[in-house]
Amino acid sequence: MKNFIRVLIAFSVFLCIYTVAPHIGRGSGDLAPVTAIPQRATVLGYDRASMFGGWLGGVREGIVDEASDTDPYSGNQLELSSAEVDHILPLRAAWDLGAHRWSAGERISFANDPLNLVLVSKAENQEKSDQLPSEWLPSDRSARCWYVERLFAVANAYELPLPENDIRVSRKQCGFAKLW
Repeated sequence: MKNFIRVLIAFSVFLCIYTVAPHIGRGSGDLAPVTAIPQRATVLGYDRASMFGGWLGGVREGIVDEASDTDPYSGNQLELSSAEVDHILPLRAAWDLGAHRWSAGERISFANDPLNLVLVSKAENQEKSDQLPSEWLPSDRSARCWYVERLFAVANAYELPLPENDIRVSRKQCGFAKLW
């Protein structure tokens, strides 16, 4: 009977670690309030270069200088020579969610806002593309809460809504963060 209880306790601890641990990571679990919309509609007329401009002086360099040597999306070593600056809330998604109504100056400010920028591997950036959390999340499970917190902070700061499905998926990423 004692062995059975020990096995049961060990199994319970393992099950708890297995199901909860992937959701525990960087981040507080507090998601900034955003307006929910049923879904993301594609808005015609998007052209990154003409709508959002290029890098303002020193912005890209500042992101590179402040980056760690770890890719925040994968947790792997970051090769700075092949790293790219990613927009956490992708420019195309922002366009679809309301940036198409902004002035050129507002779009350029958004594209160069350090809150929305992070240095990542080219592979992670290309895989993510313009996807939101219901379609893409960092491969490093411990980074997912941090990632959606930043995405929500950007959406909140620029008063951009998020699709309901992306909000639902995002909340799950930080669902266990307050247990600890």
